[in-house]
Amino acid sequence: MTPIYCQQCNRANSLEAKRCIWCGAPIISQATPNWFQPTSVEIEYLDGIARLKDPAPVRLTISVEGIEVTELMPGSRSEKIEAGSIIEARVVDASAVVEGERVRPRWWWFAFGPLALAIPGKQQPDVKQHDYILTIKYRSGDEIHNAVFHRQDRSGLAVVEGLSRIISTLIQMRTSELERKPSNRTDDEF
Repeated sequence: MTPIYCQQCNRANSLEAKRCIWCGAPIISQATPNWFQPTSVEIEYLDGIARLKDPAPVRLTISVEGIEVTELMPGSRSEKIEAGSIIEARVVDASAVVEGERVRPRWWWFAFGPLALAIPGKQQPDVKQHDYILTIKYRSGDEIHNAVFHRQDRSGLAVVEGLSRIISTLIQMRTSELERKPSNRTDDEF
């Protein structure tokens, strides 16, 4: 059995694979280069789309046609970013570490009296506040916009990086599709 290789990380996968087992990018079949399985994920919208004013939870659906952003709240609005207008997708780890504070039991003061202030309490462990930001740069008319989304959970980094890889694959597909189209210019025009 011959494997199929991922276009993103170049690692081997089975012929039936829809996504790379190594990097999560969609596997684009060589026989049908203009299709991959649509991906849908819930994520928090922050800014960058005129139709969506306030931060809210949204559903991103990435397909060959582009990215559809749909609000999850009642009265849902949606916005479509065409695949040909997407320029790039970037991921930023904006997580912060909050230093743990020193804590003393309640009985500490009664046991040691004023001397309790001189003895440090037990140090609590540092806590990481997860925040992973996905920025999608796209063209709308003559202007360039940045749609910004984020996840604030432990698995958020894997989700956001996976979305970035899928969007990069979509951009590569569109770029290779444009390169394959024959030019209508003749040799005299060069």
